Amino acid sequence: MDIHNKIKNYILENQFKIIYEENQLDIINYTNMGHFDDTKVLVYHEQGLIEVKGKNLRVTKLLKDEVLIKGSIEKIEFR
Repeated sequence: MDIHNKIKNYILENQFKIIYEENQLDIINYTNMGHFDDTKVLVYHEQGLIEVKGKNLRVTKLLKDEVLIKGSIEKIEFR
Protein backbone atom coordinates (compact mmCIF):
# COMPACT_ATOMS: atom_id res chain seq x y z
CA MET A 1 0.00 0.00 0.00
CA ASP A 2 1.46 3.35 -0.96
CA ILE A 3 1.61 6.43 1.26
CA HIS A 4 -1.36 8.06 -0.50
CA ASN A 5 -3.67 5.14 0.35
CA LYS A 6 -2.40 5.01 3.93
CA ILE A 7 -3.18 8.69 4.44
CA LYS A 8 -6.59 8.33 2.76
CA ASN A 9 -7.50 5.33 4.96
CA TYR A 10 -6.37 7.18 8.08
CA ILE A 11 -8.36 10.31 7.29
CA LEU A 12 -11.52 8.61 6.01
CA GLU A 13 -11.38 5.64 8.38
CA ASN A 14 -12.67 3.30 5.69
CA GLN A 15 -10.84 0.29 7.08
CA PHE A 16 -12.99 -2.59 8.35
CA LYS A 17 -12.73 -2.89 12.16
CA ILE A 18 -14.24 -4.99 14.93
CA ILE A 19 -14.00 -4.02 18.59
CA TYR A 20 -15.24 -6.40 21.29
CA GLU A 21 -15.52 -5.24 24.87
CA GLU A 22 -17.61 -6.63 27.74
CA ASN A 23 -20.58 -8.08 25.84
CA GLN A 24 -20.69 -5.42 23.17
CA LEU A 25 -19.40 -5.69 19.63
CA ASP A 26 -18.75 -2.63 17.50
CA ILE A 27 -18.40 -3.31 13.76
CA ILE A 28 -17.09 -0.41 11.67
CA ASN A 29 -17.29 -0.15 7.88
CA TYR A 30 -19.58 -3.10 7.27
CA THR A 31 -21.35 -3.39 3.92
CA ASN A 32 -24.79 -4.80 4.77
CA MET A 33 -26.93 -5.91 7.70
CA GLY A 34 -28.38 -9.36 7.35
CA HIS A 35 -30.74 -11.15 9.70
CA PHE A 36 -30.94 -10.08 13.32
CA ASP A 37 -32.97 -11.24 16.31
CA ASP A 38 -32.28 -11.78 20.01
CA THR A 39 -30.10 -14.89 19.43
CA LYS A 40 -28.31 -14.23 16.12
CA VAL A 41 -27.02 -11.24 14.12
CA LEU A 42 -25.52 -11.45 10.62
CA VAL A 43 -23.32 -8.61 9.37
CA TYR A 44 -21.70 -8.60 5.92
CA HIS A 45 -18.38 -6.96 5.08
CA GLU A 46 -16.22 -6.81 1.95
CA GLN A 47 -14.47 -10.10 2.68
CA GLY A 48 -17.39 -12.15 3.97
CA LEU A 49 -19.81 -12.48 6.86
CA ILE A 50 -19.76 -12.14 10.63
CA GLU A 51 -22.23 -14.26 12.58
CA VAL A 52 -22.81 -13.25 16.19
CA LYS A 53 -24.66 -15.70 18.45
CA GLY A 54 -25.81 -15.23 22.00
CA LYS A 55 -28.74 -14.31 24.21
CA ASN A 56 -30.66 -11.06 24.50
CA LEU A 57 -28.76 -9.56 21.54
CA ARG A 58 -29.77 -6.02 20.59
CA VAL A 59 -28.61 -3.74 17.82
CA THR A 60 -28.26 -0.51 19.79
CA LYS A 61 -26.56 1.57 17.12
CA LEU A 62 -27.15 1.26 13.39
CA LEU A 63 -25.43 3.80 11.19
CA LYS A 64 -24.42 3.77 7.54
CA ASP A 65 -20.92 2.55 8.44
CA GLU A 66 -21.20 1.27 12.02
CA VAL A 67 -23.29 -1.22 13.98
CA LEU A 68 -23.15 -1.83 17.74
CA ILE A 69 -24.45 -5.13 19.13
CA LYS A 70 -25.01 -5.61 22.87
CA GLY A 71 -26.11 -8.60 24.90
CA SER A 72 -24.73 -11.88 26.15
CA ILE A 73 -22.39 -12.64 23.21
CA GLU A 74 -21.40 -16.31 23.19
CA LYS A 75 -19.84 -16.73 19.76
CA ILE A 76 -18.41 -14.57 16.96
CA GLU A 77 -17.81 -16.44 13.73
CA PHE A 78 -16.07 -15.10 10.62
CA ARG A 79 -16.99 -16.68 7.30
